[in-house]
Amino acid sequence: MDKSGMFKDFNFKLMVIEALLDKEPQFLGELTELENKYINIFEWYSGNGPIVEIKEYLEELNLEAGDLEKVEYLCFDGGNEIYHILKPDWDGEDDLFDVVSVEGFQNLKNLKTVDYISMCYPKVLEPFKQAGIEIKY
Repeated sequence: MDKSGMFKDFNFKLMVIEALLDKEPQFLGELTELENKYINIFEWYSGNGPIVEIKEYLEELNLEAGDLEKVEYLCFDGGNEIYHILKPDWDGEDDLFDVVSVEGFQNLKNLKTVDYISMCYPKVLEPFKQAGIEIKY
């Protein structure tokens, strides 16, 4: 669940966070600290889902307008870095991070292109088409 209320689907919020990771977002320092803290003790979590502390942090994270303006491109792909931050041993073979709604994409004022590789059914992307955002399959 996206507790910030910005997006209907937490897994879609993860896509947005992924798009920001290499754009120096305001939250990057805190996320990196959490990742460094828990990656070394991940064996305790192995097989038990995402690292709870990182997931809770991301669920409650309010993305800043300045960061959201940086998002011009989203990539729906199981190989995204954010999934391995949350669950380092995730192999992409289940639906743990599948997106069921892109509601809230309206907050991404500069979004121009979406690459679809996996992580949702194509019909989930229809709102992008209706908004004139290019989808590459």
